[in-house]
Amino acid sequence: MMCDLTIAADDAVFGEPEIRFSKVGPALVMPFVIGLKRARELLYLGDSIDAQTALSYGIVNRVFPRAGLQAAPLKFARRPALISPEALAGTKLAINRGADAAGFRNALRAGLDVLAPVYAARTDVGTKFDEIREKEGLGAALRWRAAQFADIG
Repeated sequence: MMCDLTIAADDAVFGEPEIRFSKVGPALVMPFVIGLKRARELLYLGDSIDAQTALSYGIVNRVFPRAGLQAAPLKFARRPALISPEALAGTKLAINRGADAAGFRNALRAGLDVLAPVYAARTDVGTKFDEIREKEGLGAALRWRAAQFADIG
C-alpha cells in the first residue's frame, strides 16, 4: 500500500485477511489507495482479490504474465532511470505534499490510538488461531479459519 510503484504477476492474489484472525489490516492507508467502500469491504470481510481486480482498484500499477516476470518488470523499472533524479524527486515531493494536504498523514495519526489496542487484544478466535499455528503450523491455522468461511462465500 505504501509503495510508489507496484507490479504483480497475473496469478497474484491480494487480501487483508487479518480481521478473520482478530487482527487489523492497513485500515489507515487502504481507503486513500482504493476508496472507502472498497476498503471497507476488503477490511471487514478479509476476502482476497485477483491481480486484475487489484489493478482496477489501484493497488498495483501493472500486471505481468507469470512467464515474463523476469524481463517485463525490469524493462518497466528501467523507465524511471531515464528521468532526471531531480525531476523525479520534485514530483514525488509534490505528490506527497498533496496527499498530506488531503489528510493522509492526519489519518495515519488519528487511527493509531484505535488500532494499537486491537493489536494487543486477545480474542477467542485469535487465541485459537495462535494455538493451532503454534502446534500444527500456519497452514493448518489458515485452513481452520478458512473452513469457517467456506459455506458463506
